[in-house]
Amino acid sequence: MQKGKKRKMSTFLADGFRCVDSAEDAAKLSRCLARMEDLSDFCSYKEKSFEALNLRPDSSVADVACGLGFDLLKLRRLVPRGFVTGYDISEEFVAASRHLAAPYGSVRVVQGDIQWIDCEDSVFDAVRIDRSLQHIEDPDLAISEMTRMTKGGGTVVAAEPDWSSYQLASDNPEISATVEAEFRSTIRNPVIGRQLVDFMCRHLEIQHHGVHPLLLRSHSDAEIIFDIAQSVQRCCQQGLIENPAGQIFLENLSRRSQNGTFFALLNIHVVSGVKR
Repeated sequence: MQKGKKRKMSTFLADGFRCVDSAEDAAKLSRCLARMEDLSDFCSYKEKSFEALNLRPDSSVADVACGLGFDLLKLRRLVPRGFVTGYDISEEFVAASRHLAAPYGSVRVVQGDIQWIDCEDSVFDAVRIDRSLQHIEDPDLAISEMTRMTKGGGTVVAAEPDWSSYQLASDNPEISATVEAEFRSTIRNPVIGRQLVDFMCRHLEIQHHGVHPLLLRSHSDAEIIFDIAQSVQRCCQQGLIENPAGQIFLENLSRRSQNGTFFALLNIHVVSGVKR
């Protein structure tokens, strides 16, 4: 290994999103984010999170932990006379976002840790974060930073999953529960969705709280987003599931997808608050 070169880690989704630039297969993370963009329930909760920002055509808005930058272009359409700034800690994601935003002069992308953002106070009319507090060491500090960046009377919006709501339909509920628990255990803040109101009310006046179910009816979609096969593999490696039972479980999910009885479910909480 060359001196100074980062050691690449295996790319289990929950681990990978915590440190994208050290992931062995960063493309897997990008595929996950890209697939979400095409799913109706993801689009639905995102629209609600955009509405909660209370944007005007000339608003300034920040998307914190902006990932591949898809939402930067959506926000730009909402603020045609304003400007959009994306922040992300990952070099790879920042490069991808800058490439996507390059044709638009009113969109910029900055590399930075959301817990210590290099930004002056009271810059933006609105700031949002989407499914990233679940991976961050100190969510309260991140929300504090987002609030600091926001003008008085401006809006902060967060959308986060509650992984205790994660369900996989199968013919073996006990194995489903084991696999669900394994994935949940890898999330740094697995119930951040239900905790959002408590975190945000320390810094903001709560304006909106909605809960949006994400229902996936395709095993292949759920595999991309919930890393099911690797979750089963981890369970087998730890002796939580026997190898034959794990393979039978995966085959059952595939059959259920083919006959229309498969589903995977997760609830997303969307909370907005106004800076006092």
